[in-house]
Amino acid sequence: MGLKNKRTELMGLVGAIGTVVALAGFVGGYLPPRATIVWTFGTWIIGAMLVRLWTDPPSGGA
Repeated sequence: MGLKNKRTELMGLVGAIGTVVALAGFVGGYLPPRATIVWTFGTWIIGAMLVRLWTDPPSGGA
């Protein structure tokens, strides 16, 4: 069982990390609102891209 079988769990982890960043920025006040939005969406977008990259099978084309 490699990472390929854990795609759903890894996507959930990325979502949770993005949510923690948003809560830390908006509720905790650790970041200004604009930076919080950028970091939150950046975490979600880059995290989802990395999960798909690591869990997709390699292309078997010529």
